[in-house]
Amino acid sequence: METSSFTGLINNVALLLAMGIVYDSLGLQNIRHRLLRDSVSGVLVGLLAMAVMLTPWELEPGVFFDARWVLISLCGLFFGIVPTCIAVVMAVSLRIFQGGAGIYVGSAVIIFSAAVGLSWRYLSDKYQQPLNWWRLYLLGLLVQVVVLGLILFMPAELRFKIIAAIAPTILTFYPIGTMLLGLILRRQQDRRKAEREVLISRQKLNRERGLLKGLIDALPDHIFIKDTQGKYLGCNTAFQDFTGKSEDEITGRTDYELFLEAQAVKNKQEEKDVIEQLSSNNQEQWSDNQSGEPILLNTLKMPFWDTDGQLQGLVGISRDITEERKAQEHILTLSQAIEQSPVSVVITSLDGEIEYVNSTFENVTGYKKEEILGQNSRILKSGRTPIGRYAELWQHLIQGKAWRGEFQNQRKNGEIFWEQAHIAPVYDAEGKTKHYLAVKQDITQQKAQEEKILHQAHFDSLTNLPNRFLSLNRLETMLLEARRKKHSVAVLFLDMDDFKKVNDTLGHATGDKILIEAAKRLEQSVRETDTVGRLGGDEFIVLLNHLESAEQAQPIAQNLVSQFRKALNVDGREIMLTMSVGISVYPSDGTDPAELLRNADSAMYHSKAQGRNSYHYFTEEMNIGAERRLLLEEQLHNALERKQLHVLYQPVIDLKTQNIVGAEALLRWNSPTLGNIPPSEFIPVAENTGLIVNIGKFVLKEAMHQSSHWIKTLLPQFHIAINLSPRQFRDPQLIDYITEQMTTHQILGSNLELEITEGVLMAQHADIDEAIAKLNEQGVSISMDDFGTGYSSLSYLRSYPFDTLKIDRSFISDISVDPADLELVYATIDMAHGLGLKVIAEGVETQEQMNLLQNKHCDMAQGYYFSKPVTPDVFETILTKQVKQPCS
Repeated sequence: METSSFTGLINNVALLLAMGIVYDSLGLQNIRHRLLRDSVSGVLVGLLAMAVMLTPWELEPGVFFDARWVLISLCGLFFGIVPTCIAVVMAVSLRIFQGGAGIYVGSAVIIFSAAVGLSWRYLSDKYQQPLNWWRLYLLGLLVQVVVLGLILFMPAELRFKIIAAIAPTILTFYPIGTMLLGLILRRQQDRRKAEREVLISRQKLNRERGLLKGLIDALPDHIFIKDTQGKYLGCNTAFQDFTGKSEDEITGRTDYELFLEAQAVKNKQEEKDVIEQLSSNNQEQWSDNQSGEPILLNTLKMPFWDTDGQLQGLVGISRDITEERKAQEHILTLSQAIEQSPVSVVITSLDGEIEYVNSTFENVTGYKKEEILGQNSRILKSGRTPIGRYAELWQHLIQGKAWRGEFQNQRKNGEIFWEQAHIAPVYDAEGKTKHYLAVKQDITQQKAQEEKILHQAHFDSLTNLPNRFLSLNRLETMLLEARRKKHSVAVLFLDMDDFKKVNDTLGHATGDKILIEAAKRLEQSVRETDTVGRLGGDEFIVLLNHLESAEQAQPIAQNLVSQFRKALNVDGREIMLTMSVGISVYPSDGTDPAELLRNADSAMYHSKAQGRNSYHYFTEEMNIGAERRLLLEEQLHNALERKQLHVLYQPVIDLKTQNIVGAEALLRWNSPTLGNIPPSEFIPVAENTGLIVNIGKFVLKEAMHQSSHWIKTLLPQFHIAINLSPRQFRDPQLIDYITEQMTTHQILGSNLELEITEGVLMAQHADIDEAIAKLNEQGVSISMDDFGTGYSSLSYLRSYPFDTLKIDRSFISDISVDPADLELVYATIDMAHGLGLKVIAEGVETQEQMNLLQNKHCDMAQGYYFSKPVTPDVFETILTKQVKQPCS
């Protein structure tokens, strides 16, 4: 090979090496737009290739050799397809322009060297092989082999001559040149990559540092950093606002330059402990803010180290807890106030589970906190509060309303006590009910005091009998009822014979004891519905109600007289004191209390005049009805077996909707011998003879059987009202029988209402109280029947779990003409509603009566205006019509 040609070839290699330096110095890698960067890179490589091609080694005319294939292959390896394609196009274009015999092979050399470089790039990326020196050398060797292979396509007379001329050079120097140029490009590439990574890391660090600074500045807590000497290294915005200085003014200073000396000394000691002990410290201290207001700061100080583990200082975080402390103190004050409150405070879940009670609750109920927490609030139920009251309570709470009312609850020891309660929902920040709060006051003593005052005003302090005022008041009530129901009332005036002589002889103390024993004997000698009172001194009064004839007073008066023919035992002495009795009867002997009392007093003096120890009527006129009573008793014994008794049903109307909501079962007796006997005549006979027990069971069974059919087929909310007499309640099997019939006929407690009169309750037997409690537990409604006709109904309403109050027909009949009766009925409705009771008016017979009751929001009514008592078939027809065409 010629020396000049060899020198030209070596110049090509040098130009290639210089090309790498030129490319790097131009900084094309800094162009961000990739396509633009690739295009510029391709043009630059193309220009360099053309420069190389313009200083070739010309072996034969038209046959040029240079280092273009080295440049193009490295372009494919390092720059990718776009720059390589541009460089190939430019180099091929120049080669075509140069022309000559090697035009086609020369162009192929450019294209195939580019293909080898791109292929080598693809394989290196795919298999993640690093471009070390020996792989670059192999690339250069491969390219030279491809070039020599392509020369075989030259004319036969040139191919071997060319190969012999260039092979030693290109196989020796070109692979080395390719390796060196590749190493330069790789190093430049690695350096650029490292620079990019450093730049990205720096940008990321600056971004994170800015984010951290922004985050720390956004925190409301005071954050500061100090070195081991106590000098500030930095702080956040909150600390700057606290000190009133900028971070530049704070940095490099100590606490002695920023705060009062006492605070600085304290801080210095705390920080010394943190640095020496290498542990955190948490303290609370008062300080003044920029406005001079004292604030309480909770400060946490902790040491910090660098990445080499060298202690650098400490970090402090201070939080203003002034409001938090005030809130804690406020909560503590409220908690102490609640604990020391004289009323019980209870917090429950929405299911009634007790979550909190105060100490007053413990004292009142006898339950300790650990015993009651987690229990349901119904643990205090005594069974004496009507179920309807609890239903009303829950209805208010579910609607988000507060409720106020009274309960009869039970202490842990079983003692019954009265509570006045205010129960309200407790809401969270979103307005949802989370708890219920009950504030309750024990009003047992208040109730007892009210009862005591009421008792003292109406009862004799010595004998505990009704005094003159209450006795005459009850007599007036009896007469009012007697006028309406057309029955009689007897007034018995009693005076102890020779009491003054005994009182003067034995002393007033003994006389008082005699009066007490006499009162007990009188009470034991009359019926439960009768009244025994003391008028004063040794004078007593007995009021006999619900008499069908004056004759009925005779056996009672005779019994009273006979009771005092037995000696009274006082202080171990047997004292004989007889009783003289005078009897007056309404209406034949008087129509007002004063007249009847005066006439009874006259009859009593007549008894004394006749020899004492006896009784006399004010008039000899007697009601001739004793024979009929005996006949009624005889016929009634077999009436049930003979199927002479049957049950009628009178609709009960909801006054608001005018719809039938239930019915009252009414017993009727159709005797073949005596005809139709009114209940007012045969029921007392059945009661006195004990027949009422079996007759009552018949009514219960018949009424439940019939109403069960209506409930299932017509009106699921239908309720049947059934009367129970005092004698039935003394039957120990009564509750079991009612339960059995409810089960048999699938009657729910809500479908059954049992009506009782105060006569049932006056006996005050424990078994009666127990029976009522059991019925209440089963959800059976208890109704007070004939309210207002007795004298102690109000006290019973407060003591027993009644759900309904029935106003007697005698009060309803005159409300449209008698303002006093109307006010009495209105007052009764208000009182019942105040006690949480529903009200039913009996005996409604006119549109005007119904309108008056509706205006006062009376709940229900029954009477001839709506329907008389009817047979089951007729009642079913009425109810079916309502269901098909309901009233609005």
